[in-house]
Amino acid sequence: MIRMNFERIKRIREEMELTQSQMADILNIKRSAYSLWEINKNVIPLYKLNQFCNTFSLSLDYMANLSDIKKRNLNYNELDIKEIGKRIRQARKELKLTQEKLASKFNTTHSAISAYENGVTLIPTLFIVEFAKISNISLDWFCGKTDDKSILK
Repeated sequence: MIRMNFERIKRIREEMELTQSQMADILNIKRSAYSLWEINKNVIPLYKLNQFCNTFSLSLDYMANLSDIKKRNLNYNELDIKEIGKRIRQARKELKLTQEKLASKFNTTHSAISAYENGVTLIPTLFIVEFAKISNISLDWFCGKTDDKSILK
């Protein structure tokens, strides 16, 4: 099972001197949902992680612990599921992985990978972060926020 830690969301909230309730209001969610992200009981959906990053002008790579650089020159836009799918396909092909091989790394199905690549379904946060790690490609790039594939350390 893929695991990750988004402890940085709590740190950012505290730096901004916001309560969990205030942060939940900003993200248009319930405080209880937000608090579960802070204690790593639930994973932040990718579209909410993107909203969080857009709100505070942060890098997705930073929030996913892929980089220690908080900010970089990024497009703070909404996610484009079709563009994400194209980039997943491009990276998979560059790595010479079949959809089946990528699916096995995520313990999912070939049809799920196909749905992500075709922009039918938004890839889960854990999967896209894991793909960024194994491919050494920026999460910000996968999400169309930059044309730079490199993860800035």
